[in-house]
Amino acid sequence: MAPFSLPADTAFPADKAAILPAPLPTPSHGAGGSFSIACSTRINAAPSKCLDIVRSPADYPSWNPFCRLVEIDSQPPSTTSSPDQFHLGTVFTFDVHFNTSPDSKPSTKSQERVSILEDIVDPTSKKVIGYRIGWIQIGPQPDWMLKCERIQEFIEVEGADGKVTTEYRNWETFYGLLAVVVKLAAGEGVRKGFEGWMGGLKRKAEGGN
Repeated sequence: MAPFSLPADTAFPADKAAILPAPLPTPSHGAGGSFSIACSTRINAAPSKCLDIVRSPADYPSWNPFCRLVEIDSQPPSTTSSPDQFHLGTVFTFDVHFNTSPDSKPSTKSQERVSILEDIVDPTSKKVIGYRIGWIQIGPQPDWMLKCERIQEFIEVEGADGKVTTEYRNWETFYGLLAVVVKLAAGEGVRKGFEGWMGGLKRKAEGGN
């Protein structure tokens, strides 16, 4: 199987989140989605640091206004270390806040499973240039009605001062008959949530609060 990659000319909204004019494919579900929400930004930290922050849900309350509480429901049998981190196959539940103000109550809960956790390899040099993590929603409806996958990429980029920085790219694609309902009912909440997640991650990785 060929490694997953987006077309080279794929454009992401810079320093903001938006509903894209055309849906993006995901590693598990491929093309054919109904819509995607995406964002991107430059983070003045190494890709490995950014990935570690996203893989450590116990710290989410300190930086993540969109999904502040995460409960790990189960780990894959192969997990022998770091049981408090996300691994390939980890099942977990988010408290989701479409209203990202500090005193807001959770809007919903969402159970997810880590569907991909891998290196991003440059096809020419064969060197690892970043990391990719993603998760898919588990139910409660059958996939033909609604399914989605969220992908986050952390790609090494040289900064103006020669230091290693990260190009952060994040998108979620929704599929199925109910996707249009989700877009109308919750699309704006997810978009704002992505902006809160992205901003919080940037501050955390760069050493802020």
